[in-house]
Amino acid sequence: MMVRRLRRIPAERSGRPVADERRTPGRAGPGLPARARAAALSATLGVASTLLAAAGPAAAQGAASPATDPALAGPLPGGQDPATFALRTGPTPQGLSRTPARPGASRFGARPRTPPQRRSRPPTTAITRQATQQGVADDLRLRPTVQVPVSGLPDLATATPLLRRRTIDPLDPYGPLGIRLGGLTLFPALQQSVGYDSNPDRSIYRRGSMALLTQGELRVASDWSSHELTGAMRFGYFLYPDNRAANRPDGDGAMRLRLDVARDTKVDVEGRYAISTQRAGSPDLAVQVRDRPLVATYGGTVGVTQNFNRLQVTVAGLVDRQTYENAQLTDGTLLRQDDRNANQYGLRLRTGYEIRPGFTPFVDTLVDTRIHDFAVDQFGLRRDSDGVTVRAGSSFEVSRLLTGEVSGGYLSRHYADSRLRDVSGPVIDGTMTWAATALTSLRLGASTGVIETIVPGASGILTRTAVAEISHDLRRNLRLTLTGTLINNDYQGTSIREQGYSAGVKLDYRVNRWLGIRASYARELLKSTAVGSSYHSDTYLVGVRVNP
Repeated sequence: MMVRRLRRIPAERSGRPVADERRTPGRAGPGLPARARAAALSATLGVASTLLAAAGPAAAQGAASPATDPALAGPLPGGQDPATFALRTGPTPQGLSRTPARPGASRFGARPRTPPQRRSRPPTTAITRQATQQGVADDLRLRPTVQVPVSGLPDLATATPLLRRRTIDPLDPYGPLGIRLGGLTLFPALQQSVGYDSNPDRSIYRRGSMALLTQGELRVASDWSSHELTGAMRFGYFLYPDNRAANRPDGDGAMRLRLDVARDTKVDVEGRYAISTQRAGSPDLAVQVRDRPLVATYGGTVGVTQNFNRLQVTVAGLVDRQTYENAQLTDGTLLRQDDRNANQYGLRLRTGYEIRPGFTPFVDTLVDTRIHDFAVDQFGLRRDSDGVTVRAGSSFEVSRLLTGEVSGGYLSRHYADSRLRDVSGPVIDGTMTWAATALTSLRLGASTGVIETIVPGASGILTRTAVAEISHDLRRNLRLTLTGTLINNDYQGTSIREQGYSAGVKLDYRVNRWLGIRASYARELLKSTAVGSSYHSDTYLVGVRVNP
């Protein structure tokens, strides 16, 4: 049996491709094995499918465009640019060409497709544009929302809290918190003290006694966006177990309301009161009484202030009433004093000009009239009178450390009875507060006025008063306060003159915000030219103060 040996036929004759090691610039020979070329093409198509799926339907549609329009200078809007999805591949593998070996040649029985030209932008740019800049009928980019850039955390001092909380002074960790009622904050206080008074009657006949003081206070402050309400009231009662005839009440207070009607117009309303007693040795009550008669004063003021640029004009009306309780003598006889009751009506005009912030000179004129309940008193004198007071001064504020108001002028009062001499004299009024240091403050005050009297031959009492108070914080919860007062009384038409002095020291120790301990000492001295009117006294008190 003969075996016929087959001769190898060259590839060129058989028509089947064979591997060819020869290469030409820019193209690979057709001799690459079919499996290798199929694997490379499959991997390339897989990467393209993944990117098209991530880009979305619109991107897939753009990628399916047959060619890139050379007339377009840039990508189409709305993510429709087909060039943005061009694959960024690495160097072309050897044996794989971008074009067929011969024009019109077919690979694997399919006509090859020319891939789109590669652009310089990465494929993620198109994905971002598709998600953020997809065109709509009403493009929101044409109506951007302008927002203030956040440059830092909000200011905690000016930010409005969600809940209205009590304001706490960071400089006074022992200050009372108060009771919040809407836009008002109430600061009540109750004090109970015990001690000794060497002269409760404030007379020439000294009779000491143990002293019990019960005192209540109320301070009001508003927290409104406009308008303001402030005030302070005090009421106390001195009880002397060893000298009950000297028991007496004592109190005063004022409430002020400011209404901001307009930017340059405001209305001020004030109500005030004062309760005191007559001392038995005074020239107006030169008899021994069983109880100290009450003296009550109350009234109010309503005024309108209008600003004309730097010019400030205030017009105010005043109404006050003063009443005296009848005195009961030691023998039971009743001494009537209702002839001293009187009403006072006044009109005040004040004009000021602000030279600079914190410095406003002014001129103040007060015209008033006093009308008694009875035309004549028990001595047959007509004590109704008319008065005029003119003052000039200035209000000032220096760096918030020195604030106040000082004025001086002249007053004159004319009485209906020609037998009563007119009262006239210089006037000095003012208040000043000086914050010397963060721990020390000083307050000064002065006032001048005319007080009614029933002393025979005296038309009125020209009274001048000066007050000084200095306080110093020894510790954060320990405060020392020194006070001093000077009083000068001149009974016009008589030779009676009085000089009064008082000095005191007070020590406040605050256990916490609502509980404190207070100790005080006060000395009073009055020298009078009237017989039996001079006196001096010493008062010692220690007590507990509660601030709810």
